[in-house]
Amino acid sequence: MSDSGGESSNIDELTVGVFAPYTGAFAPWGESVTTGSVLAKQDLEEEFDISIELREYDTETDPSTALERVRRAVTSDGIDFAHGGISSAVCTSMGSWASDNGVSYIAQGASDTITGSECAEHMFSVYQSNTMMAGAAVPRMVQEADSWYILYSDYVWGQTANEVISARLEENGATVVGSDATPFPGDDYTQYINNVQNSDAEAVALLIPGLDARLAIEQMMNTGLHEELALMVHQFEDLVAWGLGKEAASAVDVGPTGWVSAVDTGEEFKQRVVDEGGTDPFARHYMSYTSLDQQVRAVMRAGSTAAADITAELEGHQIESTVADLQPGTLKWRACDHNLIQPTHVVSGLEPDEMQDEPWKQWFGIDETIPGGDLARSCEETGCQL
Repeated sequence: MSDSGGESSNIDELTVGVFAPYTGAFAPWGESVTTGSVLAKQDLEEEFDISIELREYDTETDPSTALERVRRAVTSDGIDFAHGGISSAVCTSMGSWASDNGVSYIAQGASDTITGSECAEHMFSVYQSNTMMAGAAVPRMVQEADSWYILYSDYVWGQTANEVISARLEENGATVVGSDATPFPGDDYTQYINNVQNSDAEAVALLIPGLDARLAIEQMMNTGLHEELALMVHQFEDLVAWGLGKEAASAVDVGPTGWVSAVDTGEEFKQRVVDEGGTDPFARHYMSYTSLDQQVRAVMRAGSTAAADITAELEGHQIESTVADLQPGTLKWRACDHNLIQPTHVVSGLEPDEMQDEPWKQWFGIDETIPGGDLARSCEETGCQL
């Protein structure tokens, strides 16, 4: 199936809801959702000779706020479809309502619940699931250490990540000597870091997102713990380390991630991110670009903005558009759970003198890239009833 639009498509205007945390716990991530969307809009308008209006909505990283705004976007503002979200709790809240009300939505959260038993008919997930990232990271984790202490954010993303990573570590012969659920958002990780120090763990896994991950790493570095223990940061995104500096970046021993600027593809895209957004490229730029690209192409193939028609075009679709040039390997929307099956990367921090700052930051090297098909749960395991 081609990624180009149908020859007879009569679509010439689209209005898209872009949902991002412009304030709140993920605020530094917000503009990346905008930038990725703008770049996709530019390419799609040129290719299809259409007009795409992007309407931005601040989720504030709050499920209730996000729900109110997606309702307004659909009922008052007349958006044709939506994407974004970042927080898995936000994505689930928005996506369930959108799907129930006949609106296509592509989520950017990674919790297994998005494509699990709570899956929604017209919601898709562009980010690798916790299961996929755990499957990529755990073999490397057991090479780094035999015993691990896990700190995880106490909401759906952190909870599901803790479950799958703990189980995978033990299946691979490692020991989880302790785990603590930490508040999200939080501002003081001292007591949890003390628990790690007082344990016999050889390594610590931070299943903590956004600015909270940055704060936890900073407080851990203040104790010198990063010099004693191996460090894994789950669903790692470069922006966390950029706010801390090169020493913090070099302390990351294992970081499973959906996309990173070290991939040996998409050099033009990376430079466009810098030029358009004034920031360095990281995972969220790629995820947002992919989300808009894929929904618009589905609309053009279907000649319709109806959620059922977009869903029919995406289910089982293998990506052949410019997105395929940004990520190595095969990318395919799985019909059974609407997850984008794609490669997952395991990165680690380079030595500070090896890190690149120009033309964009590249502080991490890819240690391994695993095909998504080797990592995804079976359709039966998801519990999804699509």
